Amino acid sequence: MYKIIRSLIYSFIRVFLNVSLSFSYRNIIVTGYEKVKKRKPVLFVSNHQNTFMDGLVLVKVAKNINPNILVRADIFQSKWAAIALDIIRLIPIYRKKDKVGSVAQNSEIFKKCIDLFKEGKPILIFPEGNHDIKRFLRPIKKGAARLAFQAEEENDFNLKLTAAPFGLEYENHPQRWYDLHVHFAEPFLIDDYGELYNKNPLEAQSQFTNRIREEISAEMVDIKWKEEYEFMEDVRQLIKPYAVDWAKNKKSIVHAETEVINHIAGQLKEDEPKTNSLKEKLSAYFRDVQKAGLSYDYNIKKIGLFQSIIKSIGVVIGAPFWLLAKLINFIPEYIIERKVIDNVKDITWHISLRAGISIFLYPIFYLIIFLILGFSIDWLIAGIAVFSLPLISVVMYETEYHFKRLKSAFILSKNKSINQQESELVNEFKKLALD
Repeated sequence: MYKIIRSLIYSFIRVFLNVSLSFSYRNIIVTGYEKVKKRKPVLFVSNHQNTFMDGLVLVKVAKNINPNILVRADIFQSKWAAIALDIIRLIPIYRKKDKVGSVAQNSEIFKKCIDLFKEGKPILIFPEGNHDIKRFLRPIKKGAARLAFQAEEENDFNLKLTAAPFGLEYENHPQRWYDLHVHFAEPFLIDDYGELYNKNPLEAQSQFTNRIREEISAEMVDIKWKEEYEFMEDVRQLIKPYAVDWAKNKKSIVHAETEVINHIAGQLKEDEPKTNSLKEKLSAYFRDVQKAGLSYDYNIKKIGLFQSIIKSIGVVIGAPFWLLAKLINFIPEYIIERKVIDNVKDITWHISLRAGISIFLYPIFYLIIFLILGFSIDWLIAGIAVFSLPLISVVMYETEYHFKRLKSAFILSKNKSINQQESELVNEFKKLALD
């Protein structure tokens, strides 16, 4: 009976989760999922930059499956939390640093995962073992390898378990209405390493771990020059509008950025004077950008005169809807932003909390509006009004998005020195990228 109720609640929550994520990101760009869509069972492995949201993304993207997600055990401490998390298919994994339970308990967790594999059900694990907002792949732990080979070994390598690495890239980790990229690598069977595992289990696990590291790295923005991460992140932001033109790999902006950034890094590593000179120029450039009132990501896409006119008309038309949405959504947004987000210092939790709270808060809030309008005016009008509110919110987000870019264009038109600085820097990095 519990399984039936659990499944019904999960299906209900998933509907609202999909809606919530649709209002969290402007575009969700997915490539490669069709390669793994029909495979069973599957062990998904991914980079981990954005806490709870990383798992929700797979739930959103993989509409034909109900993924079980391995997460840190310390969030299961209360009885009710454990029940709630079990309903949404989260499974605890024990780590020494969390000081909850015992790592020895992972043997039971692995047994549960293997039983799920036998039923053809998918599992998602984040093999880095922790999350970090920085755009590089951290060392891969061997937990995914141990789980995969234990599952196959217990089934005489007849399970046909597939490993499906994928990369996540958030255009802006904590904020709404930016792009999200989900790129899947080529899936492969654990059985590919079966013969090697029978001869040398540790070597098979090592090769498997190296393979998923390489596959995930190729599908995300992975800045490999970690010693100069902040500098290379600034370079990435500067050359973002040009990366696809400069790169050989044009699969997506993510793949282009990774190729170009790491090629530039390779050029600069052996030239310390050049590196120091560019660091000083880039630092001065972004200081001027900040002083001018431009946001750090202002130059994501340049807009011409004609586009500016069209966007201006769109912003004028959208302004009343923007104001209406701000007024209507004031109460839930106040609760989310002022009562929750403002009290959470770790910004990697912000978008997860926004999406998670919205799943429950907005349906309740809109239901109250529906009841008030229904009892006071008319039920048909109430239904039309409430169902139009999400559309109005989209118009609000789009209006803000284009207004921000128009504002940037206006500031730049009055500040030619920033344009000059950018042009000079872009030309220097272009030479390095194409060399």
